[in-house]
Amino acid sequence: MIIAAELYLKENIDEQLTVKTWDKKNHFPLFLRNNYRFYDMKILETQCVLMEVLHETPNIDQVQKHIKQIKNIAECQVVLLYKDLSRYRRRSLIEKRIAFVIEDGQMYLPFLGLDLKKAQEQAQQEVKRFTTPAQIAYLYFLYHKDEVVNMTRFAEKMGFNYMTASRALNELYHANLITYEVGGKTGRSKEYKRIPDPDYFLNGRKYLKTPVRKTIYTRTKPLGALNAGLDALSRLSMINTPDHPVMAIDRKQLNEEQFEIVRNKDLIKDTKLVELQLWDYDPKFFAENQHVDLLSLYASLREDTDERVEQALEEALRGELWYTD
Repeated sequence: MIIAAELYLKENIDEQLTVKTWDKKNHFPLFLRNNYRFYDMKILETQCVLMEVLHETPNIDQVQKHIKQIKNIAECQVVLLYKDLSRYRRRSLIEKRIAFVIEDGQMYLPFLGLDLKKAQEQAQQEVKRFTTPAQIAYLYFLYHKDEVVNMTRFAEKMGFNYMTASRALNELYHANLITYEVGGKTGRSKEYKRIPDPDYFLNGRKYLKTPVRKTIYTRTKPLGALNAGLDALSRLSMINTPDHPVMAIDRKQLNEEQFEIVRNKDLIKDTKLVELQLWDYDPKFFAENQHVDLLSLYASLREDTDERVEQALEEALRGELWYTD
């Protein structure tokens, strides 16, 4: 229940919201700990105690007493979290100005009344550069143009947790790159799909960032590394092959690989070592024939000022259905 509520509040109020288990719950009386699960929530810079109702809903007078006790101890706002709520009880809580969130997506947060405009502005904030999960999501939809996925299925495909998948899809949605329809078995699941070609590529490429976090040099090619950089571009265009191999791995692999890293700058200049790019995501996600995928390659090289590289990139991209110049 807490995950669904957290997602709902992030989508509708504050994308920067945080929720974590309340580490001072032992300060609360035992009878309260038996009836509620406590979380520390920060929403629009306001600190709150989020109280998940575990058992039968107490009457309104008891709820008020419980909230007063929590406020006296925690000295911050209190929000109740319900799995479901009758219309009568919901009305009673509103009349008493008691803040609550319901798992199905309803909420009443009177203490944020003056800040809702801030939340709306935050939700509409322009995307300037993809986060790494959002870039992975963008690439996934690029290469799977007819794919329609809900949050759970997408998280499984990408190996994301639910929260990371939610943030990535929200980022693409706010950039107007994907749309959704509500459906699924429950009738409440968001089914996401991308906008058509060529707009998906044209509108999304400005948000791409280089996947290369760092470049190092080694004497041997790491197991499982893919051709990248100018090495990969030479396989896709008429540009000359570089005089040394250029490879890419997920930067998380670095500690798992057993190879010598060369740091001597003179040796690097004089020896044809392996130029190894450490990427923010696994280049094998979208690999093509032993080289990194084309759009990730584009993102890694597009800041290169050499006109030959720019022409070679255009040559490689021109063969794709989603590309237009």
